[in-house]
Amino acid sequence: MTTARRARALVALVQVLGLAVWFSASAVLPELRAEWNLSATAGVWLTTSVQLGFAAGAVVSAVLTLADRVPPQRLLAAGAAAAAACTLLLAAVVDGPVAALVLRTLTGVCLALVYPVGMKIMTSWSDRSRRARDLGVLVGALTVGSALPHLIGGLPGLPWRGVLAGAALCGLAAAALAHWCLRPGPALAPAPPPDTGYALRLLREPGPRLVVLGYLGHMWELYALWTWLGAALAGGDPGPSEHLLVFVAAGLGGAAGCVLGGRAADRYGRVPVIATALLVSGVCCVTSPFVIGAAPLLVSAFCVLWGAAAVADSAVLTTATIEIADPRYTGTALTVQTALGFLLTVAGIATVPVVAAAVGWQAALVVLAVGPVLGLPAVLALRRHLPAAPAPSVTLSAGPAAGLPMDLPTVELPRIATDDHPTAPLPRVVAGPPTVELYRLRRAAGVEPDPSGVAGRVARVLSDRSRGAVPPAAAPPPAVPPVAAQPVAPRLDGVPPDTAPPAARRSGWGTGAAPRRRDRPGG
Repeated sequence: MTTARRARALVALVQVLGLAVWFSASAVLPELRAEWNLSATAGVWLTTSVQLGFAAGAVVSAVLTLADRVPPQRLLAAGAAAAAACTLLLAAVVDGPVAALVLRTLTGVCLALVYPVGMKIMTSWSDRSRRARDLGVLVGALTVGSALPHLIGGLPGLPWRGVLAGAALCGLAAAALAHWCLRPGPALAPAPPPDTGYALRLLREPGPRLVVLGYLGHMWELYALWTWLGAALAGGDPGPSEHLLVFVAAGLGGAAGCVLGGRAADRYGRVPVIATALLVSGVCCVTSPFVIGAAPLLVSAFCVLWGAAAVADSAVLTTATIEIADPRYTGTALTVQTALGFLLTVAGIATVPVVAAAVGWQAALVVLAVGPVLGLPAVLALRRHLPAAPAPSVTLSAGPAAGLPMDLPTVELPRIATDDHPTAPLPRVVAGPPTVELYRLRRAAGVEPDPSGVAGRVARVLSDRSRGAVPPAAAPPPAVPPVAAQPVAPRLDGVPPDTAPPAARRSGWGTGAAPRRRDRPGG
């Protein structure tokens, strides 16, 4: 496994563990209602307080451009540790809803430093030809981490404080991995100057604005589905079996949908995959009253399909934002998008129980179809701003065959258009430290100068490879003008000039030339 693959796997693991605290209170909401005598409204606020905190933290991070100015692994570690500490404090000492609301809001603020920053680190280890696939793995890790409390809550006999403590321990493990093991990749852009106005300029541009609109339609449905699917299946408070089904549908099914959606987007383009996911999830919303309550096997298959389709476009929308926004402020653009999306999830989560009180839980999830219906036109209009499918790029990978050390990250090389003229071999780079030009290229790409000499070895390997190139065709020699033939004097004695003795040829004998008269001294 190469360094880039290990780094991407580590980012996904950190996301799984760090985001386990997100829905930890939602998974134990029935127990909290019984112990604290919470009303239905208080239960909704306990769930949406994390979303409000996330939106507030994301806005502050976007205005200060923290995701683009602070080393991302340190920012992610600090956010994961702080969110885990808030959850652990809630499990240890809180006995009422007021303190719980405050701690859950602070948890959301801290998670705003985990999810967008993790996406930025993942893209620093990816090129455009596989960016949606890698982000699909990351969002799949998000879905598994968000559904992890449902798996813990499905264990029989475990109290709610134990569920929260387990989620907090997962967050602390994520913080430790991010601080000591996680590093950004070679594609990380250098830190730009502070720009507090970029968040507003982003929404004025038509391309990013359409992506954000599609993302809002996606987010209206997603988190409300994750929050209330168990209640819809149970017709009220979910039990262990409903918790396990939600984990399988939202966690495992959602992760599979993210990976498949990312791979399809890298092959067929961003817009077709986003539109297909919105269409399928919208149909699931409309048909949910007719399926919920049917045979258990049919309900399970339907929930897995719905969970996969509802989140399959998440990573692709994030990829579209990265490709259409200013590359200097990628972290800020992702933070703005997620802030608006999670702010809208508050309305979606609060609307479902109101509809359930009017028409019942079995038909309450139909209201989630509003998101795909409104987001689909914006996504279809996005075709004018995004390419149909990404072009493949040429990569130089580390390995023994390349003559490079195995721990060298994958370097993306620009594609060079072919022509009819072969390329001449480059001169070999002499042994020694990297040249000034290599340092300039590395500084322009945002990579710190490497004192180990890896850049020099890369340049020497490239120059050695270029020796095998076809040499340029030799230019024809310049045309030499013909020399006029010298006239041959008439032969006086009948002897050809070429057969005359050498001494005679030097004196002009037999060629008709007059003998040269030597001047004597004195005349």
